Amino acid sequence: MEELDFYDTCGYISGFLFAFSLVPQLYKSCKTKQLNDISYYWQFTFLSGMTLMLIYSYEKDLKPVFIPASFEAFFMIILLIMKIYYRNNNNINNDIENP
Repeated sequence: MEELDFYDTCGYISGFLFAFSLVPQLYKSCKTKQLNDISYYWQFTFLSGMTLMLIYSYEKDLKPVFIPASFEAFFMIILLIMKIYYRNNNNINNDIENP
């Protein structure tokens, strides 16, 4: 196993901080089931950027970028799935409550 230098350590820490900054949004979204204030445009732009970053960092063997970016992409995919699911679920509930 290769030894981490100061800059790799900074890369891992900053990457995981960015990735885990999505956790409070995921938690709030699970709790409230309201994701109307999160735009699809932002989510798709973010996921597109993450995908390109993952491709680049994997090819260049930039593990301090690739590993945390994988978590970011995973969390964003979960958020996107939740937005789609709760949008459809809320529409069904509104139809039942307001025939």
